Amino acid sequence: MPLKQRYDRILIAATAVQTVLGLALVASASWLIAEERYNRPGTWFVLWQAAAAVTGLAVLVAAMHLRRRLLEDERLAWAGLAAAWLALAAAFVSPEIAHTHRWLSLGGLSIQPSVLARVAVIFFAAVELARAAGEGWPVRRLLRFGAAIGVTALLIVLEPDLGSAALLVAVAATMAWVAGLPARYMAAPAAVGLLGGIVAVLAEPYRLARIRAFLDPDAASAAAWQTRQSLIALGSGGLTGRGYGAGLQKLFFLPEPHTDFILAIAGEELGLLGVGFILLIAAVIVWRGLAIAGRQEQRSLGLLAFGLTFAFALQTLLHAAVCFGLAPPKGIPLPLISYGRTDLVVTMASLGLLLNLSREVGA
Repeated sequence: MPLKQRYDRILIAATAVQTVLGLALVASASWLIAEERYNRPGTWFVLWQAAAAVTGLAVLVAAMHLRRRLLEDERLAWAGLAAAWLALAAAFVSPEIAHTHRWLSLGGLSIQPSVLARVAVIFFAAVELARAAGEGWPVRRLLRFGAAIGVTALLIVLEPDLGSAALLVAVAATMAWVAGLPARYMAAPAAVGLLGGIVAVLAEPYRLARIRAFLDPDAASAAAWQTRQSLIALGSGGLTGRGYGAGLQKLFFLPEPHTDFILAIAGEELGLLGVGFILLIAAVIVWRGLAIAGRQEQRSLGLLAFGLTFAFALQTLLHAAVCFGLAPPKGIPLPLISYGRTDLVVTMASLGLLLNLSREVGA
């Protein structure tokens, strides 16, 4: 009899639902911005997002069928990390976009190397930490691991994109903790990371202004504008919302409503029930990812599944925290929901890898 491969159907369904919801919200939140700010048709952003979703679906299917031995290959992990460094470095020779080097232009398309680097670091960390644990945590390997994470984070900070760098470091550090890294090896890197974060905040006035606005919104009204408008959007939506497409904050009151604050737009138009449903679907994805991680017999594959899931969960929580005024404003997209072609494709690729690790083979 031919063998049949069974994948996690709940994860597949949750991914599909969240992606469709994202397309609907991008269509609503970006229509006026496309016409008035960019002189494009109102469908500009949602059509690009739909194209990214189709591309992401193809990448997801490809990731589902990768041979698992490739996901444990140390040479491939280093090659992926080196490619991420090359892409991050290449962004610095590309023309600036919004006074940053966060995007790399290739054939008329813009990609975000920091998003690609996140998956490369998770893959690299899973392989390296599994080998380090098996060898009894040799200092030489740990120094090499720490240096690799540090170089990646530094390149992202210089773009500048402190939030993405912090997200990447947090994921790598949590993976190390889950892998069983002794606490005595974590104290010094934690201190260095904290000191580096403080220096990075103090070095840029706009970052410091955001921190001050978060701690005392009334004392820094200009920097707190985004958070205020987000809370107004969420509060005005009530339980069921104003209705799809009827939101007011996207009318140039709330900056970047289709990306950084799309959950606030969802709250205004779909209400608390809509926001709750979006977060529920995200929680289902995290649940299935952690379940898949727990079933892996190989340490590196379990760490890979955990890292991919934790990155998805942390990104979701940070986006929600910013929209709810529980964290300083930072451009963290909501996975599968916010407009962002690179983020959408890479997130779907990550979920494809989770589905790969979920498969069971039977007659």
